[in-house]
Amino acid sequence: MSRDRIRKACIRIPADWEPHKCCWIAWAVHREWSARDAARIKRDLTKVVHAIARFESVRLLAPRGRAFREACKRFSDCPAVTVIKAPVDDFWMRDIMPTFAIRTRGVRRQVVAIDWNFNGWGGTPERPARAGDQLAKAAASIFGVPCVAASFVAEGGAFAFDGRGTLITTRSCLLNPNRNPVRGNAGRQAAIASEFKKLGIRKVIWLEGDISEPITSGHVDGYVLCAPGNKVLVESVGDPDGEPPFWREHDIQILKNARTIHGRKLKVKCVPAPRKQYLRGNRSSFAASYLNVYLANGAVIGSVFGDSERDELAGKALAAAFPGCEIVLLRIDAIAAGGGGVRCLTQPMPML
Repeated sequence: MSRDRIRKACIRIPADWEPHKCCWIAWAVHREWSARDAARIKRDLTKVVHAIARFESVRLLAPRGRAFREACKRFSDCPAVTVIKAPVDDFWMRDIMPTFAIRTRGVRRQVVAIDWNFNGWGGTPERPARAGDQLAKAAASIFGVPCVAASFVAEGGAFAFDGRGTLITTRSCLLNPNRNPVRGNAGRQAAIASEFKKLGIRKVIWLEGDISEPITSGHVDGYVLCAPGNKVLVESVGDPDGEPPFWREHDIQILKNARTIHGRKLKVKCVPAPRKQYLRGNRSSFAASYLNVYLANGAVIGSVFGDSERDELAGKALAAAFPGCEIVLLRIDAIAAGGGGVRCLTQPMPML
């Protein structure tokens, strides 16, 4: 496997809405799930795969044996889906897989895979690291592109890119000692921001996030969505049944005051979160986010939660942020109960 040196000003991480060659998803449910939960998760995964396949090619990773045969059978009537054998054991592809970027050398452009050194969301006792977490290191053999390695630990859900050199992320995740521990007197935030420059990221907007969030420690893609034209959607929480995360209003104000690397102010639009009374399952772990979406070629694919008033508001906000795109909102409560949304399941490969 080739592991190339990251060079300054030659790598660009695209925005999620830029054209895709394909979308990578996994047909793999870890044995930690009960048989009943696994069946529900597979029903939700099927909805997502079919929805994305309407707009772009899907490459579905599945482990050898029963899961591979099951995936081939389930999607046999969908020519846009290609099932590929891979050492995958979980379905959270935004984090477990590498992030694809575009590298330019002279007139030559190629897709490369950025390995964030994923360690199982910190390798906590609740979710220890697994062999399947090293999927990024197989980039050359599975994804057919060279791999470049970041110098710190992260995961794809921790990032929101505008495709032009500005990144939004959270301190609660990237500066968590279970990912990037303190070493000597070096400032972790400054060190990580410096390393981002080697990946074409020249401006980092640091939000506080939510350190109390289980597993992800406050992924930014749970409440922030970048859109073209310097627009940023951010989830606001107004719910008599629950309090908003401690830093949410603070983070909204940071976004309203922030500027991109080009000096432009962000156009911030608040989108009300679904109310807890409509959520199914364990409310503390249920990932009820309208903004954790997959931006397919010509479509926005996200979730609804049975809160008809706010489901409608979210759909209108997404339509306004991505004009010309079809808005496809799915009911995938089993995925949400597991702690994620549509974006968490997917990893786009850019089109050159």
